[in-house]
Amino acid sequence: MKRKTVIAILVLITVLTGLVYYRQTRKDYYDYLTMSGATPLAVARRVPSHIRLEIDGLTKRPYRFSGDALNALAPTRIRTREISPDGEFLGAYIHVGIPAFHLLEGIAPGKPAHVGFDQPTDILVTFHSATGRKAYFSFNELIMTRDGEPPTLAFSRTPVMPTNETVRRQYTANRFMADLVGLRLICPKEPDTTRYLDDVVRISYDAIPVDEKPLPPRKKKFACRSDGITCSDGPHRFPARLETVARAAAPRWIRIGHGHGFDDIVRAEGFDLRDFLNTNFPKAGPDDFFLFVACDGYRALFSGREIFATPDGGAMMIADRINGQPPTQGYLLAPTADYFSDRAMWGLAHVVWIRQAEIES
Repeated sequence: MKRKTVIAILVLITVLTGLVYYRQTRKDYYDYLTMSGATPLAVARRVPSHIRLEIDGLTKRPYRFSGDALNALAPTRIRTREISPDGEFLGAYIHVGIPAFHLLEGIAPGKPAHVGFDQPTDILVTFHSATGRKAYFSFNELIMTRDGEPPTLAFSRTPVMPTNETVRRQYTANRFMADLVGLRLICPKEPDTTRYLDDVVRISYDAIPVDEKPLPPRKKKFACRSDGITCSDGPHRFPARLETVARAAAPRWIRIGHGHGFDDIVRAEGFDLRDFLNTNFPKAGPDDFFLFVACDGYRALFSGREIFATPDGGAMMIADRINGQPPTQGYLLAPTADYFSDRAMWGLAHVVWIRQAEIES
């Protein structure tokens, strides 16, 4: 047998082997096509092997994930319509990725031993890109809120194109046509791409830079009541103004605790949280953060973007009536659209405005 013939046979065997392997790795997809005749748009995609992600900071140990390890987590498929912070349309896309809460709910936070509460409700979560850019979130806006349109680490992006073939050939509204090469943080619930971040390589848990002295000390199982709220703006502290704040109501607030399960379904009435913050911190904005502290020292951190720029923020209030009666512990912080009620804070006593510059420093 001639040498060229042998080489041709070996090449043919290699090609056939490759095709068989490719067919087997995509068996479910081809079986779907064979049985249905349909051409699906939503198909399974895997995180590329070269991707790496680290999680560190206030965690019990550092965590490192390869792309193959991330494939163990449940992905999601989300369509986004992206607007820049300046109001420019950037395109419509289909992203496949891993919701941040799928990843972070398995990460064990670690706090110093002297901290009275070990919950991560006052932790700042920072997403870091390979270029040094950062996006900031509160821990609970990633974990405790509803599953719809969650912040997601996307690893695949496909432009949404018009189905009309003539229009499609000339369509230029999508700024980005290439697929992703790393992890892209997307925030589909938000009105613009301020917190979108390309090429995410690290997530860190961090402490909050606040002055501890004026805040109530942390005391577990300490019975107390709050009849007033103190506001803190840097070194300045003042009683909260409530008399002109708009009223709000949630007729059916379903309270399910992350640790204790179902509690009750109640009607909550009180002061609209957005208006409360605008009244008492008129220069505050969506890029700032707010720390809420109860009279027993329990704390919860909220981002300004969550409060001011998402539909769930419009359902937040400071309740002074539950089922028509004043709460026993006084004022109640009530994020009524949350899935879990762990950020609902009995005996709200202190609100701290944390400027964007303080977070970034």
